[in-house]
Amino acid sequence: MKFQNQVIEWLLEENNPPVQYLTLTRLLKKPVLDPDVQRSRARLMEYEVTQRILEHGEKFWNDDDRAYWKYTGKFWQVIFLGQFLADGTDSRIADGISHILERRTWVMKSGGQCLTANLLAAFMRLGYGDHPVVIQETEKLAQRIVKDRGIVCSAMEYSLLPNCFMALPKLLLCFEEIPQEARSESVEAAIDLIVQILLAHKVYIYVPGTRKLWQQVLALQPKRADLPAGQTVKEWIAKQRKKFLASHGLGTPNPKIGWLKFGFPLHYNSDILEAMYALSRLGIMLNHEMLDSLQVIQQKKTSEGVWLLENSLNGKMWVDVEQKDRPSKWVTFFALFVLNCYIE
Repeated sequence: MKFQNQVIEWLLEENNPPVQYLTLTRLLKKPVLDPDVQRSRARLMEYEVTQRILEHGEKFWNDDDRAYWKYTGKFWQVIFLGQFLADGTDSRIADGISHILERRTWVMKSGGQCLTANLLAAFMRLGYGDHPVVIQETEKLAQRIVKDRGIVCSAMEYSLLPNCFMALPKLLLCFEEIPQEARSESVEAAIDLIVQILLAHKVYIYVPGTRKLWQQVLALQPKRADLPAGQTVKEWIAKQRKKFLASHGLGTPNPKIGWLKFGFPLHYNSDILEAMYALSRLGIMLNHEMLDSLQVIQQKKTSEGVWLLENSLNGKMWVDVEQKDRPSKWVTFFALFVLNCYIE
């Protein structure tokens, strides 16, 4: 794929060192020792968003009670800093990560695979891929995915689907951070399974066609006091779901509408672009199950050859990242990378 010079020049501007670095190394494929790459890498911590997050360090690093709080808790800051390619050896980051790795309060016996995958990927991006805890928990995560044939999560108790779909790209991006020669059999098996699931649903067409009918059933959910003695609401839902699936099934799957809006950074959910970026980073070969997603990505390119930030966490994080509904360097980089991998 031939890149538009003006778009590449825009991505190489000084105000976004991470995108500049990724453009040099992953789009232009410049070697690590290239002077421009070396200079860009040395500037990664100058990214304004990274600096402004770290300005709030005293508010989140020592706050264990709110560690899980979406967008402002310390776990989320680790995730964001990893996505922004921050330097994990910086003292403002390293001490907090050491504490998190040592305590392992983020490790859940059930559920939480999306948070776990996001954190593990962040640890690796921040330079902690060789840490024993990261290696152990990544292996456990892969084993869980293989054993459960996907993501088993308590949030699915109200869904017709047996497994969570929306966090699958997060898992791929986590496992992709491991050098191919260092991936265990469990990790490879987990990657193969997730890729198979994504492609079987054309990446984003997985919402049950009977979902609205099921929502009507859930609207009749009784209160605990109205149930027979010993029966729980969860048991009532499980019974109703079994009856519903027997009579209605899942129906023809529909697209996940939320996945049609591209954003960065994302939370536990994903979108088409992130899913396709994960597949492309893993070197998954082009096949017809990807064509709908690639078409969506292509159609979103503006006449200037860039992509907009349609989905944003601005106003929820400690600092805003770009402007919603405006050209996004992050989204544009991801889109160009995917199209470059699959479209000549």
